[in-house]
Amino acid sequence: MAKRNRYREMESNMTKVILADLVIFILYLVSAGKDWHIVKLVTAIIAILASLLCLLWLYLTGEFPRRRSLWMVTFFFSVVICVAVSLLLGYPCPAVQ
Repeated sequence: MAKRNRYREMESNMTKVILADLVIFILYLVSAGKDWHIVKLVTAIIAILASLLCLLWLYLTGEFPRRRSLWMVTFFFSVVICVAVSLLLGYPCPAVQ
């Protein structure tokens, strides 16, 4: 009987969450560029909340400070920072004519 590797299972699940968060983040960027205000707001909220919840999960499971999980922590921090800066600066936005 094969021994369960809990880290590999968690890593596999987090990879799926990362891909979903990436799709939401890309949809946010597209909606911000197209000036779709409602879609932009909804995707920004979802992307930030999903990333913060995943960071909380990594912290609660003890994976936050570990080197092997650094790539996951970096991704979620990056999404939060990029969306927040984009919202604060209004970037990307349609060209002024």
